[in-house]
Amino acid sequence: MTPPVSGPLGRIKAVLFDMDGLLIDSEGIYTKVVNEVLAPYGKEQTWEIKSRIMGTPERRATEILLSALWPDADDASKIGKDCPFTIENFLEGRNASLEVEFAKVQPLPGAVRLVAHLAKHNVPICVATGSKRKNFDLKSAHNHALFAPFRGRVICGDDPRLQRGKPTPDVFLLAAREGLQEPSIAKEIRLWGAENDAAGLTGGEGEILVFEDAKPGVQAGKAAGMKVVWVPDPNLRALLSKENEDLKADQILESLEDFEPEAWGLPPF
Repeated sequence: MTPPVSGPLGRIKAVLFDMDGLLIDSEGIYTKVVNEVLAPYGKEQTWEIKSRIMGTPERRATEILLSALWPDADDASKIGKDCPFTIENFLEGRNASLEVEFAKVQPLPGAVRLVAHLAKHNVPICVATGSKRKNFDLKSAHNHALFAPFRGRVICGDDPRLQRGKPTPDVFLLAAREGLQEPSIAKEIRLWGAENDAAGLTGGEGEILVFEDAKPGVQAGKAAGMKVVWVPDPNLRALLSKENEDLKADQILESLEDFEPEAWGLPPF
C-alpha cells in the first residue's frame, strides 16, 4: 500500500466505490424498465420520485415508488388500495426485465481509468453496493477491465452481515473493515450495526474516501465518518442542489473524469 500523504482536500488511505450510476451506467436501465412496467397504467417514475429512491434497499424503494404513484387516501406515505401491484409482483416483473438489460451495461466515463490507476499504485479499493450479489455478478460479468482490479473486494447489499441499507453507514463500515482486506485499516474503523452506533467513530474513518452518486449513499458515507465525493446525474443534481449544504458532500464532480487524485493525497494520474 502506498503511504498516504496530505492533499488540499484530505489524506486518504483507501477508496470505496458505489456501483450503480457511479461506476456503471445502470440507472438509465432501471428507469427504462420501471417505466415500461408502469406505462400500461399511465404512470411514470419521474426524476422527483427517482431522487427519493436511488440508493435505497429494493423493497423500500418500491414502497416509495408505488405510494408516490398510488397514495393511500388517509396516509400518502402508504400504498393505496387502488394500486394494481403488490411489492412482490412489481419486483418480480421488473427484475425479470432488468436481468436481460444488466448483461449489456457499460462503464461510465472515467471509471475504468480511475479504478486501474488506484490499483496500479496499490491504493486499497472496494466496491460497496446496495445491489444484490446476483445482480453484481450480472453487471460485472462483461466488464472485466473495470472490476478485475478489485480482486474480489466487493460488499453487496444482501451480505448477511448487513441488517441495514443506505443511508445508514453499515455497508461502508463493513467494506472498510472487511472488504478492503487490510487489517491495518480495519482496526481504525468502527464496527457496523445499530448496536455499535452509540460507541461513535474510532478515528480512522476520515481517511477513507467514498464515491457516490445518490443522496442516501452520500448520507451513508458521511454517517460513517468518511470523506465523500458526490458524482450525481445532472437531473439529480438540479433537484438536490439546494440540499447539498445538508448532504455535506466533501466534493461534487460532474464526472469521474474530473477527479484529481492528488487533491486527496493520492498518486496523480
